[in-house]
Amino acid sequence: MCTGLPTVCASSTEYLEYGLWKAGYRFVGGIDEAGRGPLAGPLVASCVVLSPSFPLTHVPDAKRLTSVKRREFFEVICREAVCVTLGIVGERLIDCLGIQRANAFALYEAAWRASSLGRCEYFIVDWLPIAWSFTPCLFLPHAEEKSLAVACASVVAKVFRDYLMETWYDALFPDYGFAQHKGYGTAMHFARLKTLGPSPCHRKSFCKE
Repeated sequence: MCTGLPTVCASSTEYLEYGLWKAGYRFVGGIDEAGRGPLAGPLVASCVVLSPSFPLTHVPDAKRLTSVKRREFFEVICREAVCVTLGIVGERLIDCLGIQRANAFALYEAAWRASSLGRCEYFIVDWLPIAWSFTPCLFLPHAEEKSLAVACASVVAKVFRDYLMETWYDALFPDYGFAQHKGYGTAMHFARLKTLGPSPCHRKSFCKE
């Protein structure tokens, strides 16, 4: 039974956490990001640390969920996880470092925040290796399909970034329609860019004329 939880609760015993918990690790953290591709706004990474008592047995890919479903999972994750941390890199640092290094920086920050709380014994990171030596780590492509904690981190990062774009960024730059496209390169966004030019929150390296 998954009373009070999102309706997608199918068992997924193939998740890596089950093996790690059996091996003696209590707190397993998953790290993922949202916002590599947009033309504007920050990149947000999240680390979600789970214990064996976490009630959800399956979390779908955040990109395949509706915004309503993502928020349902988000609320459960934030309530039931051992801890949830974030790493945020703004558009200026993305322009300075390049997206790959900025991504690694955000992932590292999210991991560091969880580690500093003393609440993680093992990290699973989606795709991109980070220079981390404090805790055992596993770096995997498509980790959200193999790790429950990474799937949770994907949801948290996506929901939080969307919230930033829908509220703060849209209020600061209302003419660009950030609440609708979240900074991604939609036809509407390109049309506004052509008319208005880039705003201070646009990634200049992504919006070359």
